Amino acid sequence: MSADELKLFVHVEGAKSMVVAAKPGEVLRDVLIRAGALKASQDDILIFLGECTEALNEAEEVDNGADEHKPADAGLTLEALELHRHQHVHCHRCRHVAVEVNFNKKTKRHRFSPATTIEVVTAWARKKFKLDPTIAGEYVLQTCETKTQPRPGDHLSELVHAPDCSLCFDLVKEITPAG
Repeated sequence: MSADELKLFVHVEGAKSMVVAAKPGEVLRDVLIRAGALKASQDDILIFLGECTEALNEAEEVDNGADEHKPADAGLTLEALELHRHQHVHCHRCRHVAVEVNFNKKTKRHRFSPATTIEVVTAWARKKFKLDPTIAGEYVLQTCETKTQPRPGDHLSELVHAPDCSLCFDLVKEITPAG
């Protein structure tokens, strides 16, 4: 990658991210087509830039809130979209990912941007369930009815497939192997 190129982390629906090099003057849609993240004929894909942390500012009393993270115009250049700053590009058919988190027989819900990490969802859940900060770090998200615990850096865009734009998690105490 040359000095005048940007390194983008492109996240596509239901797949791990890929690293793509591009020049600031290129149009985002062209970059995504070249990388195989988008087909030229696709018009049902929404593009989100950066990583969304809006839910962390949600008022405690709000139930079933929604991120307002707006899709980007893929017809603009990387420079105009300030991708040197954002670096993450999410391509998804879901406008929001409806997440429900269960803990102590209670459920909290929020409609997150696909550009949200598991780390943010976990922090949101710990806050919503009013976990004591001294023990909150011991709790992680686990996919409902499984033993799968997504990694903190995983994005919701990688975990969900349209048209089912929803995920269910249990907030559980992390089990660390003795050793």
